[in-house]
Amino acid sequence: MLCATLSRVGAYLINAERARIISQVGALASVYGGEPSAREVVQMNHATTCAFRKPANNEEFFTVCADVQGTQRFAYAVDSWTISVPTLEP
Repeated sequence: MLCATLSRVGAYLINAERARIISQVGALASVYGGEPSAREVVQMNHATTCAFRKPANNEEFFTVCADVQGTQRFAYAVDSWTISVPTLEP
């Protein structure tokens, strides 16, 4: 009984870590390729995309949720290169 319980806990921890890493990679991919890139990266890592949100402006985050065998994790990324910086030139 103890081995079965430890096996389930171990499988959950592994799935949680995989989902965390995959969601982070998907969020980074979405910065440069949008939702299609995020979904492709998540799918290539044998997971499913359970949520995606594109930012409404340059100050918000891309959000990607990855599901690995029922364990879901969210990750966020922002494209800091496109945030406009005020300059003195016209």
